[in-house]
Amino acid sequence: MQPLLNPLAATSPPRSLVRDGAFWTAVLTTANAALGAGVLAYPIAFQGAGLAGGSLLLLGFATTASVGLGAVFQCMSAARRLDPRVRDYTKMVGAAYGTTAEALVTVLIVLYVFGACWGYLVLLSDTLGPLVRKVAPAVDESLVRILLQCGSTAVCIGLCSLRSINTLKYSSALAVAAVLTTVVMLVRNYAAHPCTAGDCATAAGPTVWCPSGECSGWCTAEQLAAAPTNCPGGTRGVALWPSGAEPFLGALPLVAFALQCHIQGAAVYHEMPPRLQSSRAAFAAIAGASSCLLILLYLPTGLAGYGAFGAITQGDILTNFGVDDPLADVARGCIAVTALCAYPMQHYPARLVLHNVWIAMRARARARGEQRRLALWRRLFGRPVCGRGSAG
Repeated sequence: MQPLLNPLAATSPPRSLVRDGAFWTAVLTTANAALGAGVLAYPIAFQGAGLAGGSLLLLGFATTASVGLGAVFQCMSAARRLDPRVRDYTKMVGAAYGTTAEALVTVLIVLYVFGACWGYLVLLSDTLGPLVRKVAPAVDESLVRILLQCGSTAVCIGLCSLRSINTLKYSSALAVAAVLTTVVMLVRNYAAHPCTAGDCATAAGPTVWCPSGECSGWCTAEQLAAAPTNCPGGTRGVALWPSGAEPFLGALPLVAFALQCHIQGAAVYHEMPPRLQSSRAAFAAIAGASSCLLILLYLPTGLAGYGAFGAITQGDILTNFGVDDPLADVARGCIAVTALCAYPMQHYPARLVLHNVWIAMRARARARGEQRRLALWRRLFGRPVCGRGSAG
């Protein structure tokens, strides 16, 4: 039997991947699996790592993620040669390391994915809440959050009922377009109001993180001496490199987890057409193109967000904008669309995993029922019924 991780046999790549609709479906679907709320945290990640440090972190992690995604595709190809029924990440692990490893990965994926799905519902209520309160200011905030989460759940249930991951290609394209709109808004804001020494304020007004509403992300020595509470970052301002180990380490998970799409990558491979499943060149191109797309979205977000607000950059960059800012409202709507489109991408692997568990439980229940029937037959007649046991 051929080893699982043997290199693939040499195959010729498709004539033109650029003109192949299935190729772009795989790229957009894979990128959408990584997109989500993580894009809003990139500015604060760049605040911790610095403009240059954050850029290098993103490029390094994106390269690693691309190589890892290509490895997932190759492992899926090898696993399907051993067992054509392999169609998801857990079965791929089981083909390589056995049922114990498969069971462990199943539990981890279910916990990770359903936790992420719940997080998306919270994100939707946080993002859409300010928009709803502008329309209906008298409605209780807690009621608004509950109604938004219930409404978002109804929409997500409809999207999650789709049978295959490739049917999400249009929502994946919509999610990419929505994030791109948010990126354009942030870049436009930075071009109009870059953070400079003595002029790096926010239009958010009084907030929890700035009670006075007059905080600055880059204070001069005079401003710091006059109102030190309005200068959380002192006179450091926008920096190229991290100020220390702690903020740099804090930036690592924010940059890395926003590039995670490998669990869904196995399902993406399963639904590729044979011409792509048999080509190592296609594996590398899909992994590389999806990573480059994520870089094009994440890099300007981090640079423009941190470059506009400096030391007062928040974990959700949209909280740095005023509630009456129309462009920020557009961005909130776009992020809500992105979260709705990303939700089924997170849900799909868990659904496959639970379906596999259900099938295995049914098979074991049938086997136990068969054994009980055979034992009863032996007790009654002393030998197994013909066709249900060994000849006797």
